[in-house]
Parts: sequence; C-alpha cells; structure tokens
Amino acid sequence: MCEMNHLLKLVDAFQQTTGPVGRLRLAENIFSIIEPDLRYFVFSHIRGNAADDVLQEVLKAIAVNLGKFTGHSATQFWAWCYRIARNKLNNQFRKQSYDRSQPMPPEEIWQLADATIHSASFTAGDRHDLDFAMRLLATSRPDCHDLLWKHFVFGLTYGEIAMELKLNYDQVRMKISRCLETAKNLIA
Repeated sequence: MCEMNHLLKLVDAFQQTTGPVGRLRLAENIFSIIEPDLRYFVFSHIRGNAADDVLQEVLKAIAVNLGKFTGHSATQFWAWCYRIARNKLNNQFRKQSYDRSQPMPPEEIWQLADATIHSASFTAGDRHDLDFAMRLLATSRPDCHDLLWKHFVFGLTYGEIAMELKLNYDQVRMKISRCLETAKNLIA
C-alpha cells in the first residue's frame, strides 16, 4: 500500500514538474516501479523478440502520455498502464495476423493445388470443393474475402477471429454466414 501511494506521489510530482532533468529523474523512479509488473504482463501474453518490442512500445507510450494521466489513485494509474499494455499487445496481434493473412493470388493457389494433385491423390470431390472455395473467395467482397480466408484457409475459429477484430463470437459467426450466402448467390 505504501508503494502504491509512493507511486501516485511520483506521478503527481512528474505532472507538476516542468524541468526536463526533474521529469527525467521522476520518470526513472516511476519506471523502476512499474516496469517489472508490465514486463510480466507482456511476456505472459507474447514471446520472443516481439515481447521485448511490445514492452518498449508500452513503456514509450506511458512515458509520452504520463503528463496526460488524469486519475486520482494508484489503482487508476495501474489500470491506465495496463490499458496501454493491452492496446499495444492488440496492435502486435493485429500486425501478426495481417502478416500471416496476406492473400495469395489465385494463380499461385492453383499452382499449389496442381502440385498437390501430382504428389497426392486428389479426389474429384476434393477438386470440386477446392474449385468452389476458389470461386467463393474470388467473388466475395474484400471484407468478406478476409473473413472467409481467415476462417476457411487459415482455419481460425470464430472466437479467434472475434478476438482479433474486437467483435463477439456471434457477430463473427453471422458475418461469415452472410458472406458465404452472398458469395454462393453470386456464383450460382
């Protein structure tokens, strides 16, 4: 409890100090208190170099916005810090998802499918399903294309897509259902 009051006093002092030297000293003291907990939080959600990058982004965002904090308790300050951390983690997850979901041109998909035909037996039903999926993707709107691609090609569940897009499970389920219906009508 004493450390929590000390933290809030440091934040208040930082906000009232105008000199860069004084602000730097106070910021270092604040970060020596919050960095271990934020490190644990970030590293419990993401691994490797990305975790280091996200932690740096979190600390940088807190440093830049420390003067804008408007809460009146240490609990509010911690909630503010963790909200920043969650936002930076979500940014990283979106970036990873975007990097992972770059659409492949249909010609390349067909080339891969043709290569698969030669290396493994492809039933007529599989070929029909692949042809149907390719036509669905080709005729779908861009927002639908992304949802259908994530769900049917990458195999992401409705819940995973919902978390990535900050929607709920049923919203994603309904959007994918509508996209499928629209695409089916276009190719029928």
